[in-house]
Amino acid sequence: MTVLAAGSLREVMKDLGDAFRKQSGIGLSANFGPSGGLRKDIEGGRQIDVFASADLAHTDALAARKLLVQSQTFAYNDLCVVAMPALGLNEANLLDVLLRPTVRLATSTPVSDPMGDYTWQFFRNADKLRPGTFAVFDAKALKLSGASAPLPGQKLPYVTAFEDGKTDAYIMYCTNAASTLKALPQLDVVRIPEALNVRSSYGIGAAPGSRQGEQFVRFVLGEEGRRILRAHGFN
Repeated sequence: MTVLAAGSLREVMKDLGDAFRKQSGIGLSANFGPSGGLRKDIEGGRQIDVFASADLAHTDALAARKLLVQSQTFAYNDLCVVAMPALGLNEANLLDVLLRPTVRLATSTPVSDPMGDYTWQFFRNADKLRPGTFAVFDAKALKLSGASAPLPGQKLPYVTAFEDGKTDAYIMYCTNAASTLKALPQLDVVRIPEALNVRSSYGIGAAPGSRQGEQFVRFVLGEEGRRILRAHGFN
């Protein structure tokens, strides 16, 4: 069964696939990438069984075109900031620190990756609290991920950004922050305050005529699927 999924689902999709195979005997062949790019692939005729997107809008659009049977929300994610300890970043000083001219701020790429879109929405939310913030963040943001998917076995781009000394702080999904912290436990992780945060709704849908795809979607939405999602930090 062929599954296309957002890059932020790479780790959890392995566990979902393993559990589903034990239950059904059906294995998964999963490919990952920015949700916007995967949606274009499907619109261009790529054959799939299931599409799992980091933005419900993509599965909604494909369902509207009858390229998916249905679009359903199956998980939620929030934004966190992973930072070098020297910054002393916390929720109270978040904007003050990130706005410093000397702080290099990395992000994903908007349009091609929903994580980038959500980050720019955070910039807009911050601008309402502190006018002028959006322009500063928009100008200084280093788009170091999201334009393409990492190759199989390749390190997460968030990890390499810190290892290569390209950034001081990186805005990403809290689930990606947890994965980055496993590789680089010396880093700090700060959840963006609720008033400024942007909650992402993940959408999933099966291709028309794919019984295996519909079976997998039911599994993900079921008790076991939700347990696995929660274990990986999804809400």
